[in-house]
Amino acid sequence: MRDSRGRKLTILYHHRTRAEDAQGVHIASLCKAFQNLGHKVHLVSLVRQTKNGRVNPQKARVQGNSIASFQIPHWIYELLAIGYNFPAMFKLGWAVMKENPDFIYERYSLFNFSGRIIAGLFRIPFILEVNSPLSLEMQAYERLFFKNWAQRVEDWLCKSATKTIVVSSVMKDIFTHRGLPEDRFIVVPNGIDGRMFRPGVDGKEVRHQYGLNNKFVLGFVGWVRPWHGIEFVLQAIAQLLQEIPHLHFLLVGDGPAIPSLKKAAKRLKIDEYVTFTGPVPREKVPDHIAAFDIALQPDVTEYASPIKLFEYLAMAKPIIAPDKNNIREIVENGKQALLYTPGDVQQMSELISLLYRDELLRKSLAEAGLRLIHERGYFWENNAQKVIDIILENEGNLN
Repeated sequence: MRDSRGRKLTILYHHRTRAEDAQGVHIASLCKAFQNLGHKVHLVSLVRQTKNGRVNPQKARVQGNSIASFQIPHWIYELLAIGYNFPAMFKLGWAVMKENPDFIYERYSLFNFSGRIIAGLFRIPFILEVNSPLSLEMQAYERLFFKNWAQRVEDWLCKSATKTIVVSSVMKDIFTHRGLPEDRFIVVPNGIDGRMFRPGVDGKEVRHQYGLNNKFVLGFVGWVRPWHGIEFVLQAIAQLLQEIPHLHFLLVGDGPAIPSLKKAAKRLKIDEYVTFTGPVPREKVPDHIAAFDIALQPDVTEYASPIKLFEYLAMAKPIIAPDKNNIREIVENGKQALLYTPGDVQQMSELISLLYRDELLRKSLAEAGLRLIHERGYFWENNAQKVIDIILENEGNLN
């Protein structure tokens, strides 16, 4: 598939992401989509990568607030993040001179302004992709020492970029409420690879592998963090076992929340009803989703565009998700998914019970979700084309 205008562009894609989770999926998928449209992508990052372009977290030099497994104060980690800009600018500048790109595409990371500086020096368009307002997220879920400067850098990047792509309208509102100009933002939700994620993928082998034959399987896939709300699922299972004794939860993936979740499953005496798969190769994820009877998105940050939600929809799975504005941007309650009040374990239990008893409802949700993916074009190549259109339609007027 090639760009309808027949032009091949050269894209300098810059990121500073260890990419052990959906971030890596996004990076690899969008780069591949640009290439499928006939464009050339030159990936620039100081983080070591595997041959397929995905970041290898085990080889990342700085991991979280640690270096080589040694914990460091968070303010030092933030200073290192700021310091990243200087070698990054050198590498980006060299890549610009060598590749002569039509534009720089940068995935936003905290304190990272190197791409914007180089784009300005060489007078080429700069497209910024923001998947989360990190100056807020770090304060809410982790730590942030240089709070004021983090937000100032974030706001300057969003305001001064040629265009800033955000993944939800909720995120756009966060920035515009800070006083940033609305016309700098374009909302582009995440997408999927339709060749990988599709109905008809066979999950029988996965069911056999984990002993799930004759089980009613709840499923979740992803890099598990505390804000994903998996503890609500465990509590719901404990409530439902008397009604659905063959209920089972298949948690596909790894992440920092896994150890506490394993302890919670034991505490609730449901560990035999929960399977933690650990890391699964990306190409095997569709097989695992295919093994689900119900796909779960228990919770999400209020501004995210969760890739797993699109994957569930594309694989025609009935979904239970949180009733939040960013989720309602994608699905309608009762039509493509059932939405529940986040944290309301009783309500989640009732929805699981409803879907267990009502096969026709499961089928209706699944079919409507699949139609939605195709009607709205939630595919990576469509997202890539939107970026190319921004560049081509405003050629000569950008920067």
